[in-house]
Amino acid sequence: MVDFFPGQEFADLDEQKQAMTLEDVLTMRTGLDWNEGDPAYRDLYVSPDWVQHMLDMPMEAAPGSQFNYCSGCSHLLSAILQQTTGMNPRDFAEENLFAPLGMVAVDWERNPTGTPTGGWGLRLTPGEMAKLGYLFLHKGAWDGQQIVSAGWVEAATRSHTGTDGSLGYGYQWWIVPSLGAYTAMGLYGQTIMVIPESDLVIVVTAQMENHNKVFELIERYIAPAVK
Repeated sequence: MVDFFPGQEFADLDEQKQAMTLEDVLTMRTGLDWNEGDPAYRDLYVSPDWVQHMLDMPMEAAPGSQFNYCSGCSHLLSAILQQTTGMNPRDFAEENLFAPLGMVAVDWERNPTGTPTGGWGLRLTPGEMAKLGYLFLHKGAWDGQQIVSAGWVEAATRSHTGTDGSLGYGYQWWIVPSLGAYTAMGLYGQTIMVIPESDLVIVVTAQMENHNKVFELIERYIAPAVK
């Protein structure tokens, strides 16, 4: 991880922090001492350098050893994309994802330095959410064009680690074994769920405390109704 940011010096750069990999970030197993929610969000928001803030954090566990959901860690992925492509991730996504899929009503929050936030803040219409699900359902292909590699789709949507519940976790996707599905879960119940065996993409927009009722609707009514 630290090799992606040459020239920056990070606090408590011990062997564990130096051993942290991109795979650890993708699977939410960085080992960083992050507690999802406030005050972690607030502290990140007021920091002038979000990468510095995240990688200055002390280590709580060995990288790769345990799952800990970390929105701030997802922001590191946005910063890495900017470092490796030389493009702002918003521009990169526009060129390589949004424009090919015809996604026009996209609003993406940015941090103080102009980098799109990796862990939250992407606002899409239900139709545009469905396009992302459809793209993955069809192994990264869209209208005869390979937008995302099929190998990446396969790797991202299989479980790489257990979590603190019944779900698994891939590369920034939650895995739902009971439904043979994978899902993106946003704040307040926003959901994109893909069930490949049923050739099904389910999109939910909501304003609720968590995803429990969304999952209940899918498991009790939607999935059983598909012929």
